[in-house]
Amino acid sequence: MNKTFNAKRFGRLFIKHTTEHYKSYGMSLFVLIGVMLLGGSFLVYMVGARLDIGDQTAMFTMILFLAGTIFTSTIFADLGDKKKAIPWLLLPASHFEKFLVAWIYSFVVFIIIYTLSFYMIDSLVLSIKPLEGQPSEMINIYRSHAWQVYLVYAFLHGAAIYGAIYFEKLHFIKSAFVFFISFGILVLLNKILLGAMVKRGVEVAPPFGNLRFFENGQVNDIRLSYKQQGINMNYLVMVLAVIFWVAAYFRLKEKQV
Repeated sequence: MNKTFNAKRFGRLFIKHTTEHYKSYGMSLFVLIGVMLLGGSFLVYMVGARLDIGDQTAMFTMILFLAGTIFTSTIFADLGDKKKAIPWLLLPASHFEKFLVAWIYSFVVFIIIYTLSFYMIDSLVLSIKPLEGQPSEMINIYRSHAWQVYLVYAFLHGAAIYGAIYFEKLHFIKSAFVFFISFGILVLLNKILLGAMVKRGVEVAPPFGNLRFFENGQVNDIRLSYKQQGINMNYLVMVLAVIFWVAAYFRLKEKQV
């Protein structure tokens, strides 16, 4: 029998995880739907906002990132409790199978359920009491470049699942703190490096973004074409997500009873 992955063993582990957590996952889903329903209703009926495609995309993105990373940060919560960690680590299944179950639930299953829930709430909010001039068109995440939010979520998911394994307590708070501090340091170092390269004053320079500097009182912008820049960013985000996933798996293998 393969010690890394066995379909029957993985299936039993998946069923076990589902039966043990379906109540808590169901409650989390109801909370998520409630938040989306209340938030959408508040914007449309209380504030009187008109939810165009841009507004719907922004809501879809923000809620996905926030809810997804919070849920992912709790997926390995048992490892922070020694009483629960011991039986979890002693389960007759490989670390890869345990990691794969958590990955499927926090990435694949979450994306599917979240997308379906958002469309359901979005259609309900737009149809119950449409405002004058309210566009009836709903967001189509697959028609435009909005699907790229899934790539960004893959990166955030990788960082969150690594933090969920690395930290024993307060996974989300600690992961978010390290993420924003690291990003701030990276932006600062990138600005210093670019300034030294062009020997001019450089504006705030996000990593892998445009090079914008001052010369003779004018702002000069050096960048790739929008198409090529988008392609490069897609590949970069996906590679970083895979790196975090692999690092999280090997971090999980280091866990001992």
